[in-house]
Amino acid sequence: MTPASGLGDADSVGTADDPSFSSVHFTITVAADGSAQWTFQYRTPLENDSQRADFREFAARFENETLPLYENFQDRAGALVADGENVSERSMNATAFSRSARVTGLNDNLGVVEMSFTWTNFARVQADRVVVGDLFEGGLYVGESQRLVLEAGEGVRFASVSPEPDSMAGETVAESDSVTWFGPTEFADERPQATFTTAPLPTNTTTATTDGTTTGGGPPETESSGGFPWALYALLAVVLALAVVAGVVGWRSRRDDSTDGGDETGGGTGAPTEPAVPDEELQSDEDRVRGLIEDHGGRMRQVQIVEETDWSKSKVSMLLSEMEEEGELSRIRIGRENVVSLPGHEPGGDRDE
Repeated sequence: MTPASGLGDADSVGTADDPSFSSVHFTITVAADGSAQWTFQYRTPLENDSQRADFREFAARFENETLPLYENFQDRAGALVADGENVSERSMNATAFSRSARVTGLNDNLGVVEMSFTWTNFARVQADRVVVGDLFEGGLYVGESQRLVLEAGEGVRFASVSPEPDSMAGETVAESDSVTWFGPTEFADERPQATFTTAPLPTNTTTATTDGTTTGGGPPETESSGGFPWALYALLAVVLALAVVAGVVGWRSRRDDSTDGGDETGGGTGAPTEPAVPDEELQSDEDRVRGLIEDHGGRMRQVQIVEETDWSKSKVSMLLSEMEEEGELSRIRIGRENVVSLPGHEPGGDRDE
C-alpha cells in the first residue's frame, strides 16, 4: 500500500522480486477513542515438508527473539506516527507492538508473518462520531495481490464508507464489522474515508451508506491538517517489505535447496516430532472451520460458523475470504444469507463477491 503518487507496488513486497510472498494484507481496526490497530500480514506459499519445517524454525526465532526485522518495524512505525502528530496537531503515540509467525492454510501450505501496533488518535473524534481519512492526503494506492481492510473495533460501528468497498462482512455497511478493498486500486484524495458512530444501531431511521453520507445528514466536515507526508508511509511499507525478505533469507536458502528434493527434508534432518497435545489445541482456525463444515455435510450458513465458534462476524468473514481465495471453500448468497460450502458441495445461487 502506497500513496497515489506511486513509490512502489506489490512487487516491492515480494510478489515479483521475491516470489515467496504471494500477498499482503493491511488491516486498520478503529476504536471509539480514535486509536487504531495497524496490522501488516505477509503470506508465503509452502510447497513441501522441508519448507514447512524451515518456516516453523524461522517462526520460533521471530516470536522468541528480537530480530532486526521486528526492531525495524518498531522504529519505522514510531517515526511515522511522530510525523503524523506534527501535521495533524493531535497527540499520537505508537504502542502495543506485537508480532507473530505461523504455518497455516490447507495442509499447512501457507506461512504467515504478522506485525502490528496501535496508533493512538489516528482518527478524529467528534461527539459520537469517529472519522478516518484526514491523514490520507493524496489518497492511497493498493497494489496487485494486496488488500486493505477497515474494521469497526470496540465500541463503534460503521456509519458511512467512501468509496464503496469491494467486500463487506454484513448485508449493509451498518451491519458490517469490516469492509475490504482489493488491489490494484487507487483512492482519491483523503480516501478511503470512514465514519464510525458510537450510537446504538437505529431502527429504520438512519441508513448507513457507501458514499460518505447518511440519510440523517452528512459526516462532519474534514478538518484542515496541512496534509500528511505519505511518502514516509511508502518508505515504511518498502522498508518493512525489504526487512521481511531479509528476515526470512535463512529459511529461504534452505527452501531453495529443498525444492528439487520433493517432500524430503534437507541435510539429513527430519522435521522435529511434535509433542502429543489434544486435537483441539492442534487445530488452526482454518482446520476448525473446515471440520465444522464437514460435520454439517459439507455446507453450512456463515452465521452458524459465527455461533458455533463464538468468533466475531468480522473474524469469520475475513477467515472465510482467505480460505475462499485459496480455493478451500466457496460462498454463495442465497436470499439474505451466505452459504459456505466445501468443494463439491455447492448449492445453486449467485456467487457472493
